[in-house]
Amino acid sequence: MAKSLVMNFLTETGKKVALKVPNVKDDVTKDQILSVMNTVISKNIFTTSNGALSKVDSARIDDSTSTAIDLK
Repeated sequence: MAKSLVMNFLTETGKKVALKVPNVKDDVTKDQILSVMNTVISKNIFTTSNGALSKVDSARIDDSTSTAIDLK
């Protein structure tokens, strides 16, 4: 099962932006996630058409499984 961390930020104009990180560790903590999100904001790493990321909104871990279907 693949796990991805989805981090949601608000921009300077109040629009929501999501960053998805694949293959997140099983034991990632809330403090680690907040630290990364705050670093992304403070270092101004990403910009959007709605301005810079300015505030932490939320985060979640998505679990997904894939099953190949043989069509031959």
